[in-house]
Parts: sequence; structure tokens; C-alpha cells
Amino acid sequence: MDVEKYVKDNLISIVYFSGSICGACDVIRDKVKRLIKDYEKINFLEINAVENKEISAKYDVFTLPILILFVDGKEVLRFGRYFDILEFKNSIDRYYNMIF
Repeated sequence: MDVEKYVKDNLISIVYFSGSICGACDVIRDKVKRLIKDYEKINFLEINAVENKEISAKYDVFTLPILILFVDGKEVLRFGRYFDILEFKNSIDRYYNMIF
């Protein structure tokens, strides 16, 4: 899986690092997927951090879950562990509205 190519090929994308034994990951994944339905131009990629340790290390993912927003191939936001989904939405709004 070439995450670097994925984020470069998509103007705006969210990469979600999760794990198979992470209960919070499941809850947050569902909330994020519902939320991004309002943003048709955002691409979403989920990576199992436990199964993809090299990718996780490359992106400094040492706790789960982690959401990273990339714009034009660059990391612009990172949310980890427990965070306010409304704060996440407001942050996405700022970038999405600037671009589109």
C-alpha cells in the first residue's frame, strides 16, 4: 500500500489508522464515515496500524486511533485517541471551504 502516492494523487484525503482490537477505533470510524458523507470530494483511506507497522512508523502513529487530514499531499491536521468529533468537523470545514 503506497500511502504517500494516495495522498499525493488526491487533493484532500483522510487517512485513518486503526487496529483490530481497538474498541475506540470502531466507534470513531463509524462517526467519521457518517461525517465525511457531507464532503463528497474528500477521499478516505483506513489502515490497520497493527498489520502495517512500517507505514504506521513512517507517519509517527504510536497510538490508536489516529486521523490525519492531507491537503495537496501535505499533512495539515492530526487527531488522536479521544477527540471531539465536532472539533474535527470544524477543522475539516475550514480546509474544505478554502479549497472548494
